[in-house]
Formats: sequence, C-alpha cells, structure tokens
Amino acid sequence: MNDIEIINEILDGDKNLYSKLMDKYHNEIFKYVYNMVNNYNETEDLLQEIFFKVFKNLKKFDSKKAAFRTWLYRISKNYVLNYLNSSRVKVSRKTLEYDDTVNKADENIEEKAVNDDRINRILKAMEKLLSKKHFEIMQLYYFSNLTVKEISETLEIPDKTIYKAISSSIEKIKKEVA
Repeated sequence: MNDIEIINEILDGDKNLYSKLMDKYHNEIFKYVYNMVNNYNETEDLLQEIFFKVFKNLKKFDSKKAAFRTWLYRISKNYVLNYLNSSRVKVSRKTLEYDDTVNKADENIEEKAVNDDRINRILKAMEKLLSKKHFEIMQLYYFSNLTVKEISETLEIPDKTIYKAISSSIEKIKKEVA
C-alpha cells in the first residue's frame, strides 16, 4: 500500500492505519527534528505533536500539490520553527551531534567511530560556514535524503536555487574540512 492509498483508507474511517505512516516516517522525521533542536526529549515531544497535527490535518493533504513525504517535512519544519521561536523556548545550539541510529549491525566499531567523527566535523563546518537556509538545505539533502524537488517544495524555493546552494555549500565545506 502506498501513502496515498493509506491516507484514503484513513480518511474513509480506518484510523488504525495511521500507525503505518508514523512507523514509515518516524526515524527520518526524528533525525530531521533532532538536528533542529539538538535534544532527545524535546524531539520526542515535538514528534508526537507533529504526527498528531498531521493526523488532524490529513484531510487537507493534496497529492496534486506535493508528495505526502514533502508535506510532512513542510509541516515538521514549520512546527519546529514555531516552537523554537516561541517565547517559552530559548535554544542554544552550541554543538551538533550526529546520531545515526540506522547503522548496519556488522559495521566495525573503529570504522563507525571514524565515520561519526568525520560526520561531526562536517556538521560543525556546515554550522560554522553556512547560512541558516543553506544549512537546512544541506541537512535535508544529505541527512534526510530528500530530492532537490522535494526540498524545493518543502522550503518553497526554486529548484535552481537549491542546486546552487548545494554546490556552493559543498565548496565551502571542502575547503574547511580538507
């Protein structure tokens, strides 16, 4: 069953199918939100709120305008930004830690440590060198595996701008990390 079929079934009354959508997108939306707030507990709370909001607004989803995944990222982004900008939240992003929970079971521990260190160096260079918008584009492209089209739809920015941002960001990061 694809996303559209699941959504149609949910809207027709089978609310239990919503857990399929949550299970399918939980890990990638978790990583996306975590990289924005850098706090596990806040991420868990925000994720529940985001999925609840998506469920409440599922009837507003229009597959002609965007894929469900893109729509979910757009809602997640807006919800987290509203949360971070709210008067009750003061977030200081001093460090970024990359936590890839989808590692292969047979991966060598030393190789994983080297890989994690490399990723953390790249993330710190991204945070240091890139504008907030370019950082978000790179995060969506490399860590959430969204396509340029999906990023364009999520951030409501033209495709060409996304391509240019990725290209210029890679050059800046290469100079810093090399």
